[in-house]
Amino acid sequence: MFIQITTKISELISRNIHLVKSFQKIFLTTAVILLSGCQTFLDVSDNLLRNFSKPEQARFYVNDPVKDSVSLSVLWIGHASALIQIYDKVIMIDPLLTNNVAAVLRRHYIPAINLEALKKCDIILISHSHMDHLSPGSLDILEEKFPSANLVFPEGAEDYIPGYSFKLSKLKMADLSNKYIGDSVSIDGVKIFSIKSVHWGGRYGIDGKLWTDKGHCAYIIEYKDMCIYYSGDSSYDESLFKFIGRNFKIDLALVNIIFCDSCTELNQSKSHLYPMGAVQILKDTGAEYMIPLHFGTFTNVNAQIKVLKKMMHKDDEMKGKIKILNLGEQIILKTN
Repeated sequence: MFIQITTKISELISRNIHLVKSFQKIFLTTAVILLSGCQTFLDVSDNLLRNFSKPEQARFYVNDPVKDSVSLSVLWIGHASALIQIYDKVIMIDPLLTNNVAAVLRRHYIPAINLEALKKCDIILISHSHMDHLSPGSLDILEEKFPSANLVFPEGAEDYIPGYSFKLSKLKMADLSNKYIGDSVSIDGVKIFSIKSVHWGGRYGIDGKLWTDKGHCAYIIEYKDMCIYYSGDSSYDESLFKFIGRNFKIDLALVNIIFCDSCTELNQSKSHLYPMGAVQILKDTGAEYMIPLHFGTFTNVNAQIKVLKKMMHKDDEMKGKIKILNLGEQIILKTN
């Protein structure tokens, strides 16, 4: 009887080997996403059902993302992806332009940018090599449209970047001799500094935690009289963020967060910032404005925005400084 049952099971598996391989892929990739710490188990398990439906259209969809007379603007594409315009320069951070991360984590909303209307992209910044920040499929899309763009990334991430026609700039991370600032590069007048992030590198979560710490950083971007800080993924470090505040006059801080409902902690497991951690960074750096990123793309963004506004807009000063964007919304912070 036992032999008959096992034989039947073997036959069933053989006839449906493609399904078995699909489930193996889903299981392994889900484990990688969870190990990276960028999504909770509940988020990932809930999101798996979305693989059977199409991503929705974002409420906002800007048809002319690059504008004249802009000194500083930001368009939130989704997750940690944003389009920054500083005068005549256009910079995209951590582009995620595909509908899935690693073929498993499905977007709730399509990438909220009209790429056909995007006439230029001078610089692409990659903060680290985790799957939701370094997306080869997204780089393929950008390479086809902007083959001569500059691609900037931290040392260690190059292992996961195949050959591209982009102009490549690999920046060393901060180390013991330079505690907070690593390499810098100047690209057509834009100065970009590699800044320490309290996170980890690698590609698959466990590799970055166990045997490599390369391939992750934050950035300072300076152009003309503007200075932007992009945190990448990081947890809170008081001395780091106060150092940034002392050494740079930050016009805008773009800070990646993990969404939570009414939490008061600054950090999520010493790997990411909760909303209150982003608020503290605004205070420590003395930034004129702060925009939270890295939430809502794989879940119901509108519900999360309502919660974030309640948590972060505690008074008129914070409401004026913290700009919580709708998905696809573009905010013009300064004009010339």
